[in-house]
Amino acid sequence: MATTSDARMWWAADLGGLELFKATISEFAFRPHAHEEFFIALTEAGVSTPTYRGDRHVITPGDVIVLNPEENHAGGPPDEGSWTYRALYPRTELLREMAAEFPGRGPAVPEFRAEIIRDHGIAARLRRFHRLSESPGSSLLEREVLLAEAFVLLVGRHAAPPRAPRAPGREPRGVRLSREYLEEHAEESVSLRALSGFAGLSVFHLCRVFHETVGMTPHAFQTQVRVRRAKSLLRAGMPVAQAALEAGFYDQAHLTRTFKRIMGLTPGRYAKGVTA
Repeated sequence: MATTSDARMWWAADLGGLELFKATISEFAFRPHAHEEFFIALTEAGVSTPTYRGDRHVITPGDVIVLNPEENHAGGPPDEGSWTYRALYPRTELLREMAAEFPGRGPAVPEFRAEIIRDHGIAARLRRFHRLSESPGSSLLEREVLLAEAFVLLVGRHAAPPRAPRAPGREPRGVRLSREYLEEHAEESVSLRALSGFAGLSVFHLCRVFHETVGMTPHAFQTQVRVRRAKSLLRAGMPVAQAALEAGFYDQAHLTRTFKRIMGLTPGRYAKGVTA
């Protein structure tokens, strides 16, 4: 009997309605079909043997499939096997905007021809992005940065023909405005698109130039600002749970995990130390 377990499709409203899907399937094969958007799938476990571009392919964990809009495909896992994967369906407009970061591409929609993409950097970012998209309270800025970085690598390395993105430069004014905005709105759910508009740079260019200049992504910088604010509040005697919310964290557990990764100890232990 054909089975599909843990299947879920949802739309990320805060990312313009980006469609996301995950499932584990066994003894099941998709009929020939195509999507009007790009189809990007990351295998997490198991094996799949889909047919596309005139041939049958063997897809294993860590492999990424990228199909262009209206590109036919079919199939699923082999007999008595299962396939666990995550997929996203970005619209052509998003990839066209991404392509503008590459000299010579102009406004054209990128085209992907590789049958299977085996690229750890892309797979890791897509996996992290997709998993965060399931978590209540996950940072919009973090998800946007991960997606932007994944798309820069995807288009630069695997669209036809491969090209290097334009040099990020320094953009001191744009970076300065971005830093100031993140510092002044540390407790808010800042959108990368809103931040890029404030800085006067494209979403993808801001990600690259910010990292080049500051040494971390906009999300990592925002997290650093939040931890510093939490430290200040804890030093003033504010309870950990309240400090977490005041500094912009989802809850106390979120602050504790993040604080320990950056400071090497929990906020509770830090508060005891500064009040001792």
